[in-house]
Amino acid sequence: MYELILANWVEWFGYAASLVVLISLTMSSIIKLRLINFIGCLLFAAFAFFISSWPTMVMNLGIALINVYFLYKIYSTKEEFKIVSTSIDSEYLRHFLTNNEEEITQQASLVELYQANRVFYMLRDDNIAGLLIGNLDEQGRFEIFLDYVVPKYRDYKLGTYYFKTHKEFLKNRGVQVLKAAANHHMHRRYLVKMGFVAKGHDELHFEKKI
Repeated sequence: MYELILANWVEWFGYAASLVVLISLTMSSIIKLRLINFIGCLLFAAFAFFISSWPTMVMNLGIALINVYFLYKIYSTKEEFKIVSTSIDSEYLRHFLTNNEEEITQQASLVELYQANRVFYMLRDDNIAGLLIGNLDEQGRFEIFLDYVVPKYRDYKLGTYYFKTHKEFLKNRGVQVLKAAANHHMHRRYLVKMGFVAKGHDELHFEKKI
């Protein structure tokens, strides 16, 4: 009886480990993919140990080490960041918005975005990694309509660089205060992580001084 219970437990542990590996492959962020896949490989290696499948254990430990290597490269590689202003009438901007419309319109409608008076491309190693769109008034208050990062670069580096460690990029463009509205709890968590402070008890509107 005890052996049967143990066998069933090990089998379900193997299913759980497989599920974690499967979930990792659905991640759009390469950081999340590597991290979750690393955890899944460790779990699967443990499962292989329980069933004495040594080749499977070695393979998964090897994949886990590969994930550690690439995560180390991601976090240790020195990258270059820039902000480039563009026109709301830019043909490429329209292409970018249309191409990513499904995700972008979760933050703001295209009609609202086309009424903005400031558009910034956020560059990472000379690649367009994201967009910052909104209205900048005469007092330097920048109301953010869209803070969008393409899936490849969703590791908080852009927000940390421009909103926390290198705020001069925005200051040099006349921005003194950032204002943002949180559409859902994930966005609120992001804003808090970037140093924004909730204005009011509803935690829907946030500000950050530059």
